[in-house]
Amino acid sequence: MQRGIKILTAAFAVLAIATLLAIYAFLKPMEPVEPSQRALKTWQVTLHYPDLKASRLARVAISVSAVSEKRLVEELLERLKYPETKDLSPALPPETKLLSVQRKGDILVLNLSQEFTKPEFWQGSDVAHLRLQALVYTLTSLPNTRAVQFLVNSQVPEALGGHEELSAAVEPDPSLQP
Repeated sequence: MQRGIKILTAAFAVLAIATLLAIYAFLKPMEPVEPSQRALKTWQVTLHYPDLKASRLARVAISVSAVSEKRLVEELLERLKYPETKDLSPALPPETKLLSVQRKGDILVLNLSQEFTKPEFWQGSDVAHLRLQALVYTLTSLPNTRAVQFLVNSQVPEALGGHEELSAAVEPDPSLQP
């Protein structure tokens, strides 16, 4: 009889502990999901590279999978630094880093590192215009994006190459329609 009471007591204790753990798990706040655990989303995007010899923009349609719009923009900027063919030029200096990205309605706001404004990269009004427009056309190929605002270290930068004004959001130049 003593043995039966011990077994019954042990079973009751196990049941009580299991019930308490279930209640604790139910009431415990959910932990935030790490970016690596989020589902990947695939975007259809058109990269635009400056073709400086032909004074035009060259288009490359791609699919990019990323967990967030920020990661997508990082990937696009990296690809724009290193064109896949020799006859195309980079759209931004390779040392440029994306510090942050945010959305203000249909305007994408990029905060870039100081390397973005390297004068030798933007020299020549046609070169500066094509390179900036390659960036703008690429980023406005994202859904719900009409224009791009560029900041450098959270500040409005000087005109790129002395020609391309960045005090307001930049829209695609229709004369360069690729």
